[in-house]
Amino acid sequence: MRRLWLQMQMSVDGFMAAHNPAGRWTLWDWGPDCPWDGELVRRFNDTLANVDTVLLSRPMAAGYIDHWTRIAGQRAGDPAFTFAERIVEAHKRVLSRRAGTIDRVSTSVGHGAMRDEITALKQAPGENIICFGGVDFASAVLDTGLVDVLELYVNPRAVARGESIFRRPRSLELLEAQPYACGIVVQRYQPLA
Repeated sequence: MRRLWLQMQMSVDGFMAAHNPAGRWTLWDWGPDCPWDGELVRRFNDTLANVDTVLLSRPMAAGYIDHWTRIAGQRAGDPAFTFAERIVEAHKRVLSRRAGTIDRVSTSVGHGAMRDEITALKQAPGENIICFGGVDFASAVLDTGLVDVLELYVNPRAVARGESIFRRPRSLELLEAQPYACGIVVQRYQPLA
């Protein structure tokens, strides 16, 4: 069975979204001023090398797909951006309660119950599945009990008030904690029942 990775950025005080939207708290914002830590880039590329499906929420899908398609074209052949090419090549599965499709290459929309959609993805042949999304979507994915790896990119900034994907008490088994020169610590966990 395929493994589902849920990857999120998090503030050091445990939030995945800040209540102050003007406050920049993520070091890795993928913009031109992003501190490209070579070791962390290698890690991200290694993670995406074993992924052939990207699970997305509908609100994130179009912007995410368009952004990485543009970056993959601009940075084609750049080893630091191998992950962008992998994202473009991967199948994008968008979960949505709304009817309709998303007109993007290698993209399909699932309208069924989230647990059923994820179970079907995990049972299909292929490599790992990685999930990106906002707080509500990520929390709902985590609540299905089908996440195999929760990978948190912990930023060295506190936001004081925000939102978390943890809406109830949850036990996690620590698999790895790795600091990087830019200040991010990647914490990898296996969610427990």
